[in-house]
Amino acid sequence: MTKIEDINNRYFLDLFFLSVLLFSLPIAGVTAVQNISLVLFFIVCFIVSKDIQYKEVISLRIYLMIILGLVVTSIISVYFSIEPKETISEIRGELIKPFVLSLIVFLFIYVFDDNKIKKIFFILFAALFFHTLLNIYIWIDNGLWPFRAGGLLDSGGGERFGIWTTYSLSMAIALFFTKYKKIAILFFLLSLISIIGNNTRATFIGMIMILFFYFFIFYKNKIFKYSIITLITLSIISFIIYSKNFETRYNAFNVVSAIKHMDSYSPSEYDKLVTEHSLEHSTTARLAMWKSVFLYRGEDLFTPQGYGRFLYGKSISKIYENEKENIPYMIFSQAHNDYMTIFFSLGMIGLLFFLALFAYLLKILYYIFIHSSDYKAFAVFTFLGTIGYMSSMMFGSFFGDSEKIYFYLLYGITLALYLKTKEQYLETN
Repeated sequence: MTKIEDINNRYFLDLFFLSVLLFSLPIAGVTAVQNISLVLFFIVCFIVSKDIQYKEVISLRIYLMIILGLVVTSIISVYFSIEPKETISEIRGELIKPFVLSLIVFLFIYVFDDNKIKKIFFILFAALFFHTLLNIYIWIDNGLWPFRAGGLLDSGGGERFGIWTTYSLSMAIALFFTKYKKIAILFFLLSLISIIGNNTRATFIGMIMILFFYFFIFYKNKIFKYSIITLITLSIISFIIYSKNFETRYNAFNVVSAIKHMDSYSPSEYDKLVTEHSLEHSTTARLAMWKSVFLYRGEDLFTPQGYGRFLYGKSISKIYENEKENIPYMIFSQAHNDYMTIFFSLGMIGLLFFLALFAYLLKILYYIFIHSSDYKAFAVFTFLGTIGYMSSMMFGSFFGDSEKIYFYLLYGITLALYLKTKEQYLETN
């Protein structure tokens, strides 16, 4: 036994560094802490982990094919990119590095025993619980509504931290599948308060989607399940109708009413939806950018335009330099929708690979939920958390930064638990 192994057995160094990482991810300005803790976690695990099964990576064929598809499509896009160096940098930092992270996590989790995996699940819970309490405190300290509490990440805006609030709600629901149901009730209520304090539309939509998928996928009583789903649907319809009495930010009725006018204007004229039809500026700006993406992809469905989260603005301006009417009246570096960004930058093939990345994760999580009693709570947490994340990605450029690290870390854990579950199931059947 090495000295490091002895220290780790006494003081749980690997779990300590993992804890530092998970507690620091929803905090702005601590990237160095996140990187150092992640590297130290990997180093300790490499030293103390016995019999790492490198050959098991081959069993992740579908995952490897999806990532390969994204990487190849992105490499091809370098040739068409308005800034090739930026695209190469994005491929390295936003695709290859997170992918390698997920594989390393997979290798470690695969050889960890169930006791250590339970401790990791507890750390995931503890980090989310801590930041939920902190966010509620920040919200109260800033006078409650309408302040948009974003924890230590982006208070005052809250869009990024909204993703963490939906992960917290997902963890609370997952705890109902354990013996800690009292804690689940408390955490569920705190998560709802934190979501209200976050006060962002993407987060509210993420919350609705999480509740919908919880009842649709995981709830057993069919009568109650479909009653709740019907209630949620009717509530959404009622909200849309009643929202005409709200300010423009939450006036969903106005958005629905204005749909018929959207084909009447080019992206450069979408400001008329604000002045003539009372739509809110940020909503209209998004709609203008998305329409420009559809207009371009209607002309060329497959040719990539250069992978990169923040190349949309320059690229669309270059494409339509002779057709100014197709340039959005307000233009940003990103299209404020990760799916639209991928569709624009990598075309239909890239978008299909991107959607497959999430679909495969949800598929194997459901397999774990069905076939494993030990990992059921983790499967529910990550499934619903991914649903919340995917919902937020419809309204911003969130597939990056610390949220992406968290996503790929959970992906790596999921791949390992999926393989463990599959092996256990085949042994007993």
